[in-house]
Amino acid sequence: MKKTVALVLLFLGLFRMGYSQSKSWKITGKVQNETGNPLSPASVFISNSTKGALTDSIGKFTINGLSNGNYNLIVSFVGYETQIYPVAVNGKNDSVLFVMKENAKELQDVVVSLKNGNRNDQLKTFRKAFLGTDKNAKQAQILNEDLLKMHTDPEGKLTAHSSDMLTIVNKALGYQIKYLLKEFSYDKKSGDLHYLGYPLFEEMKPSSKSQLKDWQENREKIYQTSLLRFYRTLGKRELIQKGYIVGDLMAPEEEKLAIGGGVTKKINVPSNGFLITLGNHQYVDTLLWPEIPYYRLITALPGHKYRLNFSGMLSVDATKATGGVKSTDYYKPGAKTSIITLKQPVEINENGLPDDPSKVIIYGFWIDSRIADLLPFDYHPPDEK
Repeated sequence: MKKTVALVLLFLGLFRMGYSQSKSWKITGKVQNETGNPLSPASVFISNSTKGALTDSIGKFTINGLSNGNYNLIVSFVGYETQIYPVAVNGKNDSVLFVMKENAKELQDVVVSLKNGNRNDQLKTFRKAFLGTDKNAKQAQILNEDLLKMHTDPEGKLTAHSSDMLTIVNKALGYQIKYLLKEFSYDKKSGDLHYLGYPLFEEMKPSSKSQLKDWQENREKIYQTSLLRFYRTLGKRELIQKGYIVGDLMAPEEEKLAIGGGVTKKINVPSNGFLITLGNHQYVDTLLWPEIPYYRLITALPGHKYRLNFSGMLSVDATKATGGVKSTDYYKPGAKTSIITLKQPVEINENGLPDDPSKVIIYGFWIDSRIADLLPFDYHPPDEK
């Protein structure tokens, strides 16, 4: 399929995290260089969340309000190698010491040649692929594009990474995002896109009550059809009630028929299914309606978690997830339809986070959502708080 991307697109740098509202914990620590001198202000944060801190004058930091679980803790300081540190919080506070190494100078970051392509053209391509092209993307801006290191190969494939945290202002959702881009590749010809990074979300200060209201409404609108909400709703077994249409998807079986001295092909479609086209491919979709056999899709686990363990492919139409669906008569897949398939079973916690996003492959609507439509994992709309 064209225009594919690993699930890390929408859940970059996520982690396994147990869910507990009754008690929260904190991570404290210190950041220093190899000679023992404190580094300040170093940025320390939980990937893809709003939880982070800057070190003080003696290199110390504190991150509060954490549930039990395993976290990816990101530590960044100008001139030093960024550290990605898995840390576990299990019924008690934790403390970590980070010893940072100075960055080795990368030749590809300082050597510029005509073979690398025109930077202005590269930036235009990068912005569209990374930020997106919808109305939210039009209100998103990277403030420090000079940190981007880009290269275009002879076939036109663009690769990039950042030497430090990119600063992205999203005026549509009211977030300033600090984003460490580790990997990015985009093939303009095929549409294939992959990127991996670690974002920290910071709430922007609204200039008025009306602006705050706009941000809240825009966030909720994005959330209603997001993969994050789907995972949370699946765990509660409320997909039908929340307006999702789910189906078993398979490649069509063709039957050769002799007609008028010639041979033609007929696609066999079961009585309870129909033929759909997604991208450039045709599928037979058998709707799981009006009841979803959840036992075929997920297995409940202790601690409000579940294991996603279906076989084959699922179609998920979130087009009506904002209002609900009363009937599938005359149904046709909406614009917000995606396909999900598994490399292997994956554990999902109550916050809607997979323990290993790379185990899940997504096609369709959800991969078309870019950074301008990204919400932190700790976002909850008013009716879920």
